[in-house]
Amino acid sequence: MSEFPQKAAIVGGGPAGLAMGRALQHFGIDFEIIEQNDDFGGLWNRDWDKSPIYDSAHFISSRTMSHFAGYPMPSHWPDYPRHDQILEYTRSFAKETGMYDKARLGVEVTGASPADGGWTLTFGDVQTAQYRWLICANGATWDAAMPDLPGAFNGTIRHSRDYNSSDEFAEKRVLIVGAGNSGADIACDAAQRADHAGISMRRGYWFIPKHIEGIPGDVYGAAQPKIPLWLKQKILRKRLLKQIGDLTRLGLPMPDHELFETHPLLNDQILHYLRHGDLSVYKDIVKLDGDDVIFKDGVREAFDEIILATGYTWSAPFLPDDVNPFSGGRAELPLSMFPKNRDDLFFISFVKAAGSSITLFGEMAWIIARAMKAEGVEKQKFRNKIAKNDFDLRKGLKMVSTERNKAYINRDAYMAAFQKLRRHMGWPKDEAL
Repeated sequence: MSEFPQKAAIVGGGPAGLAMGRALQHFGIDFEIIEQNDDFGGLWNRDWDKSPIYDSAHFISSRTMSHFAGYPMPSHWPDYPRHDQILEYTRSFAKETGMYDKARLGVEVTGASPADGGWTLTFGDVQTAQYRWLICANGATWDAAMPDLPGAFNGTIRHSRDYNSSDEFAEKRVLIVGAGNSGADIACDAAQRADHAGISMRRGYWFIPKHIEGIPGDVYGAAQPKIPLWLKQKILRKRLLKQIGDLTRLGLPMPDHELFETHPLLNDQILHYLRHGDLSVYKDIVKLDGDDVIFKDGVREAFDEIILATGYTWSAPFLPDDVNPFSGGRAELPLSMFPKNRDDLFFISFVKAAGSSITLFGEMAWIIARAMKAEGVEKQKFRNKIAKNDFDLRKGLKMVSTERNKAYINRDAYMAAFQKLRRHMGWPKDEAL
């Protein structure tokens, strides 16, 4: 074990990698952030050819609830900052915390070989370096998931990752497939610029306004009393029906699930375009037939372009198959961070939950750093707890059975699990995050 330097490799220089770096910095653990692009930013860096960011992209959670601990976003910024502001904020944090001095920028990890006591990483074709620990912070929204659509289509089919600007839709008939938050955003762009814009939805979704009573929805939610999930679902459902109305009259299908059992849509703008007839709703696709798309209800419509807002495959392509938890799809890792078979491998950006990912990454990073710092009896106690994996990460939340929801967690349950682990380990409850 002594042949490997006591140093951690953090693969990925987005918000997750930076949060991880700060936690290791606090605990005095040496580390290096390895980022394939020439600067920090992760998916917010549009110079990266796999970035999913487009011109109209904004942060999905508010600046008030979405920041690195102790490093708030500027108060004069909008409630929901633009993508370029998030990039600016990320790089400002990296500079403030000294992460540029701990980085290999413009270097891609192409391989990772585990051994007894550490890892050998390969950069490019030949260069290598050794580390005691490997932390995968390479992101969950870059490896595009491309469904196999039956039939043949004369027009263009591409993933939403490769979309940049509404200018691309001028004088076209455009169909967006998928109603995630990116799909809804892009559908709004198409509604503004395309000759005809449609969105194909497999199921109905709950629409949550970005502002409730004039304040950001997540700020409003955080200020509400803590109540059981079922009661929260009942109250919010009633409120949404009162505020937004019956959306089936706009052609939207009724949700076949309770609130939070799959991701809600935080988008007011799409309702505007639906109400004004600038966007049409279609059923699931059955077949492609030349210029036409045939939908589940028998409707046939001609389109020039199909944008697949169909999500992402979770990937760590530099890991060998025998230690790669994503070889068979989205893995259900203990606490979404810890594989059971190695104590020197960690994952920080692979989690799906409501609310700010940046804030969540800070919490995760602290737990990982604590685990890395543990030795002897403390370390064994931690590994036994991880192997047992008795954490309840949903607390009554019954997710819709899809690959996308496989690793979805209830944020409140996740935070409770962290506190349970802290109590079990005797770690400080209110340690800075």
